[in-house]
Amino acid sequence: MGAIAMFFNRKAQEEKPEDILMDIEVYTCADNDCIGWMRKEFASSDLKCPLCGHDTTMEVRELPKIN
Repeated sequence: MGAIAMFFNRKAQEEKPEDILMDIEVYTCADNDCIGWMRKEFASSDLKCPLCGHDTTMEVRELPKIN
């Protein structure tokens, strides 16, 4: 039987940067049956829910920073 070489790349796992959480303004759907929300910087100009089209309300959530 031949030898089988196995390699594990632990270095890539160790160097993975941690997510930086920040308080981010988001717009959340006002309809209680909908789970839609969007970050303020990606919100449409009419501030309608991207999933159901209802109005949204602003709130702050702790979310990962986007580079």
